This record gives sequence, structure tokens and C-alpha cells, in this order.
Amino acid sequence: MNRRTLLRAATLAPAAGALMPASAAPYSYHLRYAPRIGFLNAPIPDQLQAYADAGFKAFEYNGLPRHSNEEIAGFRKKMDALGLNMGVFVVNSGGWKASATVDKQYHAKFFEDVKRAVEIHNIIGNECATVTTGLAVPQLSFTEQTANCVEAFRRAAEMAEKTKMVFVLEPLNIRVDHAGYFVVYSDHGAEIVERVNHPNFRLLFDMYHQQISEGNLINHIRKHWDKIGYFQVGDVPGRREPGTGEVNWSNVFKAIHEKGYKGILGMEHGLSGGVGPAGMQKCFDAYRKADQWS
Repeated sequence: MNRRTLLRAATLAPAAGALMPASAAPYSYHLRYAPRIGFLNAPIPDQLQAYADAGFKAFEYNGLPRHSNEEIAGFRKKMDALGLNMGVFVVNSGGWKASATVDKQYHAKFFEDVKRAVEIHNIIGNECATVTTGLAVPQLSFTEQTANCVEAFRRAAEMAEKTKMVFVLEPLNIRVDHAGYFVVYSDHGAEIVERVNHPNFRLLFDMYHQQISEGNLINHIRKHWDKIGYFQVGDVPGRREPGTGEVNWSNVFKAIHEKGYKGILGMEHGLSGGVGPAGMQKCFDAYRKADQWS
């Protein structure tokens, strides 16, 4: 499931019936897991209500910039009423393929997106925002493209330094979903974060992508711990909730918890049970199971 499919699942539709099964009860999680908008075919405020009722303290929504400031302010009002925080939305308006930062000729457009992201943050108070590099540019060397990314991301971080928002760079896998994307491995992403050297810029460690690209999740997380600002979850294969693939999520979550992580882990994945109350509850049950360890 690619990012476009995930966003398409978040299309608003009238709420139909109960959003949560009557048997659902709040659970106190060890970590700050954040459901994404799109687990229910319901208005966003109703989705937020369902997430809070299930015991979650945060959510994420890649497609937030599509909304008007007035709509975003309405989401913030509901968040405040429920005590919810927000994780990421995606900054790049051109999508992951647009060569936003690898080529200087596209930097001006990227900075427009950054300016809009700061405007949105000042309304909704999200903790982080996802940035991507775009496709690699064959006519430029790897070294030059990396330097261009560092330059663009440093400027973006400076534009956000008066806020509490942190831009997080997302490596993407090229084997299954994002052929041609520039930053694939956590080592490369961490190098860029180190060179940007700004508190408003860190690494997004999406465990779905990194399991496909390099595996060895726990060791890579520990290696780059001081560079990571955000996590996203998705089992492999299939990009669905924990327990549907090969990853031992209890061990991974335990390792993250033992490092003292206080940030958000976004549920950027599909639902094996389908969109709707039943599929959502199946997903939440899977997180509850994975959140338990000895």
C-alpha cells in the first residue's frame, strides 16, 4: 500500500453507526502510538473521538495540508477537547516523486511548502512534519544531491526554529513501493540529519520501509537513536498492523521503550480487517498485544 492509497482512505464520509464496538475499553499503552486518519469512513472529528475513546493520546494525518485553515482550526478544537496531540503531516505538496530537495531548481517550491507547514503548525500544534527528498536526479552525483538536501533542510529547519515543530526526513524503500527515491537507508538519512545539525530537523524511522530496505531494525534504531525524531509502524509484507507480517513488534517496541522514547509512533499502514469499526478494533487489539512484554 503506497502513500497515495493511504491518503485516499482518509476521504471524508458521513459517520454510519457506532464508531467503536461496545466491548472496546481504554488501555494504557507504554508508548504513544498514533492512529492515522482513515481507519474509519467518518468525519475527522468523529475519528478523533474514536481514537481517544480507545485510549490513544495522539494521531497523524498526512493529508492535513489539503484542508482550509478554518477546517484545521476545527480539528484543533476537537483535539484540545479530547486531550489529543498530533504527530506528522506531509510537507511536500508534490508527493514523494517530486525532486523537492535533491535539485536546487526545486528548492523555491519546497520552501513554499515549508512556509505553509509552519502556518499549519501555528494552528494545530503538530509535533513533527514529514519531509521527503524526491526521486534521485541522474545528472547529479550522489554527493551533490546529498549536499543539496542538506542545504534545503537546513533552511527549512531555520524557518521553523521559532516553533515547536520538528521536520523529520523519511527514507523510503525502493524495492517495493518507491523506485528511484533518493534516501533509502537509515545511515544516509542520519548523515543528512547530522550535517543539517539543527534541533528542528531529525530522522523519521519508518519501520515498514527500513525492514524492507535493510532489516536489523533494533540495531539500526539503537545506532541512530540520537538522530531519530519520529517512528512509523507497518508490518512486512503488506504494510498492515503488527502481527500480520514478519516483524517481532513486542521486541521492537520494548527496545524503543527501554531507550526512554517519549515521542510518537504513527500507524502509517492499512488495516487487515478493512476500514471501519471492526477492522480498526482488530488493529487496536494487535497494538495492545504487541505493547506487552516481559
